[in-house]
Amino acid sequence: MSPLAGRTLAKTTVHKFSATYVERLLQEMNVFVASSERGAKAVSLMEIVGRCRLAALCHAFFGPSFADDTYDDLRCVDASVYPRVYRIPFYRRPSTQARKRLLARLSAYISREKEDSEMGDMVIGTMDIFKANKLAPEEMAWVLLVFVWGLYANSTHMTFWALAEVLADKALAARLYEEVDNMLRTHRDIGKGDASCAADLPALLRTDAHVLDGLPLLDSVIQETIRLRLIATPWREAVCDTELLVDATTGQRVMLRKGEYVMAHLMGTHWDERWYEQANKFLPDRFLSGGYGGYANKREGTDGDNATQPKRTKLPFFGWGGGREVCKGRNLATYEMKLMVALCVHYLHITPADSDKHKSDPSSANPLPPRVKKRSIAVQQAERDVMVRLNLTGGGN
Repeated sequence: MSPLAGRTLAKTTVHKFSATYVERLLQEMNVFVASSERGAKAVSLMEIVGRCRLAALCHAFFGPSFADDTYDDLRCVDASVYPRVYRIPFYRRPSTQARKRLLARLSAYISREKEDSEMGDMVIGTMDIFKANKLAPEEMAWVLLVFVWGLYANSTHMTFWALAEVLADKALAARLYEEVDNMLRTHRDIGKGDASCAADLPALLRTDAHVLDGLPLLDSVIQETIRLRLIATPWREAVCDTELLVDATTGQRVMLRKGEYVMAHLMGTHWDERWYEQANKFLPDRFLSGGYGGYANKREGTDGDNATQPKRTKLPFFGWGGGREVCKGRNLATYEMKLMVALCVHYLHITPADSDKHKSDPSSANPLPPRVKKRSIAVQQAERDVMVRLNLTGGGN
């Protein structure tokens, strides 16, 4: 399935399903607008991100015949992944029934394949692969469940963290709003003179899959979120004897034998003070050209404090892995994160529901962003949800 996913989720093919995705996403967002009584009631940030994303993903990839009210069960299964992987007893029990319901729904969807003419290209290709490998229907349902969970989990948590950081910094929220607003004003048919263009963001997103490209602050916020929150540890098997250079200064080398494995400690790299100043802090400008926070942006090879720092022209960033096995969904994930942040900041104009209680000080009872769970897989997860208010701009069309 990996080559198929790579082709379907490539940057050049996102436009094929972006209009369907955006339309369904906006429909689900408007459900939250209605349930919040247009901002009078607080709503869950995790639900806005997770429920809206999942509905849009299911609609875009599985078609309208697939019931997309799977959020509660999928979130329950996602919460059980750590205890399942590490075999922690009892904690995973609540997810057993949720998993059964999801498998039953996927099995029913698979059984309707011949009758369903609105399946997405990727699902049709996946079904062909299943048949070529003679998978039983229950095996097909298991593989699709892993696929759906993969689409949902990491990007949902990353988007949550990005928005939590924006909520914690009013100045950053204002800068992002202005960047999106300026982008809208550059389009010929949107924004006349000083007229407000807030209501036009959804309309533009429906027609242009690449409209959010070239927004440097938004790009930097997304990349910094990934750098700070990624805790995955990918591994690779050596296919031949390989000698690795560990330290160029001392000449230290390590021999890696064929069949041995190497595990990459990505968080160790992304939090390394040799490369990133204040590595444990979220700096939204870190990846801007000339931004603050990385030695790659400084003069190197001169006398002074930086003379002993490694000489690099680019910061080490492995948010999507690397090599042949780089994340196949990276283009979709980036598109979704930018889309959600732009809509939440510029269209829904979200603000913390209890701004007097949510403090940026980590020592407070309800810090914003929230504290991190002690046990997470791949991406850090938050100890608690964040309640927000929707201060809708542009009439909510």
